[in-house]
Amino acid sequence: MTERPNPVFRMMPSLTLMGTMAIYDSQADVTEQVPQQWRMFRLTHPALDSNTQFYGASPCTDDHKIHYLTGVAEVYAQSVMNGQRLNLEAGEYAVVLVDDPGLLRETWVWLLRSWLPSSGRREKHAPEFERFTSISEDGTPIGPVEIWIPLEPLTDP
Repeated sequence: MTERPNPVFRMMPSLTLMGTMAIYDSQADVTEQVPQQWRMFRLTHPALDSNTQFYGASPCTDDHKIHYLTGVAEVYAQSVMNGQRLNLEAGEYAVVLVDDPGLLRETWVWLLRSWLPSSGRREKHAPEFERFTSISEDGTPIGPVEIWIPLEPLTDP
């Protein structure tokens, strides 16, 4: 069994992302098609270089589909692209650093199915996201990836 890092808790100010949204019917579709979504994003926006922080974000929806935005913080995007905007709310997040991008999906499953239910915390109804060190031209993550899960404020019992 893979040893899992414990999430750290971080406060984040609000942040607006700009990018390209795609909608998938299943997790299998996400796994298969998100690298192509990133490939197209990189091809469409060649001015975004390797120093740009890339974000993959999933807004909360009620349509039972998976919405996924490939993008960058709006401050990087304003001069080089147009696209859809997604606001990431200010607040507390559980953050996990995934050193091996190949373990990204497995880490998400562990966080949401095992860690979160036993943590005493609740996920906030807000977008969760990944922050990438870099994305290769073929659409795969390069280097460590951070997973950010928005949390409800702790309340006294």
